[in-house]
Amino acid sequence: MKSKHIILIGVIIILFAIAGTWSITTTNAEAYKHPKPSPTPEILETGQYRFADDKAGYSFTYYPESLSITIGKDKGEKFNHLSIQFTQIQGAGYQGMVLYVLPNPKNLSTEEFLLSEFTGKWKKQPTPTSLDKSNLGKYFNIDEFTAIKTSAPTFLEIPNAPYFVYIAYGNKIIGTGPIYGLMNASKLTPESEAIFEQVLQTLNLVP
Repeated sequence: MKSKHIILIGVIIILFAIAGTWSITTTNAEAYKHPKPSPTPEILETGQYRFADDKAGYSFTYYPESLSITIGKDKGEKFNHLSIQFTQIQGAGYQGMVLYVLPNPKNLSTEEFLLSEFTGKWKKQPTPTSLDKSNLGKYFNIDEFTAIKTSAPTFLEIPNAPYFVYIAYGNKIIGTGPIYGLMNASKLTPESEAIFEQVLQTLNLVP
């Protein structure tokens, strides 16, 4: 009878040990990473918000009612990317933009990047032989850096982005473009392009 009690106590101790281990494991387990909403932005005197990514070296300003920002990071990405919905546009399905920050360890210029980096984010493709600096796209400046708006096939391949803007700044390159929802929108609206351009013009880049 005494031995049965000893066995029973031993079983209870083992069960408590298992339960304790399970509790520690579940408490310390890392939760599935869903995209994070924008952190609390800096509110400027103008009433605008300022979004900043210090690691990626950029910031931009916007009116709080105009954008909904979601932060994500896919496997293999060094920097976070942004998915931004243009919340004021109604009746045109999903309208917004994406912004990626790509490593540029060779410190390539924007032109050099577009003419050489055609590996593709999701699939490989050859560099178009017809491209040169004269027909890459529209050239303009963003915060004193060369930006190129292009519809040529490039590193980022997103079918619902009619074009992309690339800006090289030091050892990083921003690739950003307006997008529309393929399931509920057939095209990008002029209002979406205007908001996208407004965001671009407020970009501050730190190499």
